[in-house]
Amino acid sequence: MKNLFNFTYAISLLFLASCTFNGQDGAPGPQGPRGPQGPSGQDGQNGQEAFVFEYVDLTFSASNEYRLLLEFPGDFQMLESDKVLVYFLYDYIEEDDLDIWRALPQTEFTDFGTLVYNYDFTIFDVNLFLDSNFDLNLLDASYTDNWIARVVVVPGQFTNSRTSEPVDYKDYNAVMKHYNLSDQDIITVK
Repeated sequence: MKNLFNFTYAISLLFLASCTFNGQDGAPGPQGPRGPQGPSGQDGQNGQEAFVFEYVDLTFSASNEYRLLLEFPGDFQMLESDKVLVYFLYDYIEEDDLDIWRALPQTEFTDFGTLVYNYDFTIFDVNLFLDSNFDLNLLDASYTDNWIARVVVVPGQFTNSRTSEPVDYKDYNAVMKHYNLSDQDIITVK
């Protein structure tokens, strides 16, 4: 019985050795025939990563409780992972034809105290509001009237994983450059 076991064991080893050492060295065989074409997928978006919306003639007042709700256009769908940046047109240098944009939140020190322009957002809109340590009714029109805001929606899934240099999100022009946006990409919302 012991001899039968040894004989079976020896045959099994020879069989395995011949399968392993037959000169094939594990290289793949020839490529098989190509399979059938799969169904066409849905068309993707145009590949734009970020969006810029411009809102003009914004005025904070007691009647709107110094809050402004900026709704996204109806055909725009923001993702839960997207982030929103808001910039105010703070000044314009005519001789250089240069807009100066400031990122919110923005703090101003007035004769009455500290004023903060701030915002929050949902996937549907942006809520701009003024906050202060004094009565906002004391402000003159230079602080409250005729603001222009640009709302930049950036993809949150890429914000921390881009391989290029980090972007200064307080710098409107750097954000535009980083996401390959130009003035032609700005959507004015009425």
